[in-house]
Amino acid sequence: MDAEKFESLLESMLQLRLDSPQDSDGVTGVTDQLAAAVPAQPAAAAENNRADQSAGEWAELLVSQMVSATSVEDGRCRAARILEAFGGSVCSRAAQVSREKDLLLGAAMEQTSILKRAVIAQNRRRMEDEEKCRELRGQVVQYREQIKRLEADNYVLSMHLRNAGPGGGSMRGNFHPEVF
Repeated sequence: MDAEKFESLLESMLQLRLDSPQDSDGVTGVTDQLAAAVPAQPAAAAENNRADQSAGEWAELLVSQMVSATSVEDGRCRAARILEAFGGSVCSRAAQVSREKDLLLGAAMEQTSILKRAVIAQNRRRMEDEEKCRELRGQVVQYREQIKRLEADNYVLSMHLRNAGPGGGSMRGNFHPEVF
């Protein structure tokens, strides 16, 4: 912005006379009040401590500094200080957000690692359970075969008993059943 436009902007802002009592000569006391309240060097120090300001607060600071500027060169210097403070604030906030994101990422990575270990352990248990299940199925098959053999043996023995008993055996006569 060229110097003439900047000066006309400053003059129009000074003529607005927002929320300020008029002096006896009709000129507002805003510039005098701000100049007394905000010296040049402490303003720069205060601007560095403004990391959490909202956009409205930054705008208010910029307007107040521009109003209190005594010349165009002073206005440029004040604007440069405000912009440096704003840039520092943005960088500070970005660094803080980056640290917070890094912490969250670290926590997420730790949780992911824990979950991976849990999944591996669960998979190992599942594999062991499947192996036990296969072994049990094999045992069930063996026991069923053994049951069939025992049933067949039982049938054969019952046939032998029936044939050996009174009236159905190969030996005829009165023999005591416990002996034979």
